[in-house]
Amino acid sequence: MTTSPHYFGPADERLFGCYHAPTAAAPATVGALLCQPTGHEYMACYRTVRQTAVRLAQAGLPALRFDFYGSGDSAGDSSDGSPSRWLRDVTLAAGELQSRHRGRTALVGLRLGATLALESLQDAEPIETRALVLWDPVVDGAAYVEELTALQAERYESASGGEVLGFPFTDRLRGELGRLNLLRVQRTAPRVLIVETVASAGTRTLAERLETLGAAVEHRVMAGTALWHEPNKASVPANVIQSIVAWVRREA
Repeated sequence: MTTSPHYFGPADERLFGCYHAPTAAAPATVGALLCQPTGHEYMACYRTVRQTAVRLAQAGLPALRFDFYGSGDSAGDSSDGSPSRWLRDVTLAAGELQSRHRGRTALVGLRLGATLALESLQDAEPIETRALVLWDPVVDGAAYVEELTALQAERYESASGGEVLGFPFTDRLRGELGRLNLLRVQRTAPRVLIVETVASAGTRTLAERLETLGAAVEHRVMAGTALWHEPNKASVPANVIQSIVAWVRREA
């Protein structure tokens, strides 16, 4: 397996990505675009997302993971990021994957990355997506804002709106996150896998919503922990990754 770190996108707003070329000789019909979480959840889930890309490539599926604008090694200050900007990044990254792999695209997102993956399909010219993996997606943005605010207060005994666990939490970011609601989407992929490792009332409702839009939805509940809240303790859930890779490979 070959991993190719590189930059792509506009010269003044470059995004950092890693393309994982498949090990199998036979050409795959589906390539996977991985959408990461943001903020402190990005740090906690970094190894998990990387291992998911590695396992996909080992299964014969090309995979591209990337850093959203204002995060990781991409351009922009950490205070510059927002969902409206990150949605453009998903589209840009999908085009980058298509430039390296001409087959269909599967979107694989974790936490807010999953939310952005599904939201990207609501655009006037959505990404042509065969399959969609939503791994513990943020369904209700307003509830997510409350969760982050409470986490900041719990860890630092301060509910400061300026940051969450060391990452900027601007008024713009707070407002855009609060307006996200996956139960209002009007488009989805033909096939959807929802992976729920931490119980969430909204996840089952989301599955029902996507089914009404015509998607073939598989909802898997797998025991796990909120690994995205523990950057210094997070382990890689190999069983979940294996389950996702097998599902995506089957869709290929």
